[in-house]
Amino acid sequence: MLKSRKRVGSKVSFLYPVHGNMNITRSVKGQVIEKGIGPNGPFLTVQELDGKIRSLSTKKIVQLS
Repeated sequence: MLKSRKRVGSKVSFLYPVHGNMNITRSVKGQVIEKGIGPNGPFLTVQELDGKIRSLSTKKIVQLS
């Protein structure tokens, strides 16, 4: 698990598993629009550069840059 210290509104760039559970990662770049703690642990909601909004578990973030 990678502890994310990113604030709402900050830019992020990290690697995340494809479909959330595979050994293949994809690059996620965008802006944090929400962060919190849900029933499955901490999460970030990110609006990617292409406009898509994704909610991602911080437990699965591989490399934060």
